[in-house]
Amino acid sequence: MKTAQSDGIGSAGRKSDGPRSLNRILALFDLVAQSDRRMTLSELSGALNCPKSSLLVLLRPLTEKGYLMREKDTYLLGPRIFQFAQSILTNHPFESILRGVMSEVVKQTGETVLYAVRDGDRVVYSSVIESEQPVRYVAQTGVDRPLFCSASGLVMLAYDTPEKLDAYFERTELTPLTGNSITDENALRRMISEIRKTGYARTVGTAHVDAAGFGVPVFRADGSLAGALVIGAPLERAERNRKLCVTAAKASAQQLSLALGYRPGRTGMGLN
Repeated sequence: MKTAQSDGIGSAGRKSDGPRSLNRILALFDLVAQSDRRMTLSELSGALNCPKSSLLVLLRPLTEKGYLMREKDTYLLGPRIFQFAQSILTNHPFESILRGVMSEVVKQTGETVLYAVRDGDRVVYSSVIESEQPVRYVAQTGVDRPLFCSASGLVMLAYDTPEKLDAYFERTELTPLTGNSITDENALRRMISEIRKTGYARTVGTAHVDAAGFGVPVFRADGSLAGALVIGAPLERAERNRKLCVTAAKASAQQLSLALGYRPGRTGMGLN
């Protein structure tokens, strides 16, 4: 006997129809918003794993209300959805979005989450949400760190131009904060190069001897670096949950970048 699946294959009128349709609408908007071209009904159906007949039931009212547009059998975002998005951005500035995203990362990882911005040759934590675990990474808003020995600072350096990076090393005295701080310029340059490849920075005991950090870049609409999202954790948990932390940090940083208008592939920088 076949049973209904969690994404909602069942007969009409079942209680799961409402949530299933809502999930499909949200997935539809997410798909169209991230696409750099118009999509046909067949493409939407395949990407969403949704029958064309069921998808048409959703597409018709969305196009009638202006949330989507249909042109030559392809679909794209309509004016109403842009008005909707603009209202959100106007009435709920980036800080509100940031705090919401950071709170979700804390729930996912159980660790402290920070947002850092650059201030000259240092980074400043502009927003912090601490873990609720008894043993946790503790930080305060407004605390600053040198670029070369913090996860957020290394992210900043990784997206500098070669000229700016050279100038930084020329003027900076690489004074260690702990015995684990890396002060060799060549080693730091290798780390910075790796960050550009992997899309994240990882530090182990370089700013605090018993803590590790994972930092990922957040981009503005023009591709410039807006800041870095950082997860801070005790060493043992950070190593044990490394994959979870990196995955959560990258996904959340991408959300923040999209909220700032950044679109991967349309500028010189990218979210790896």
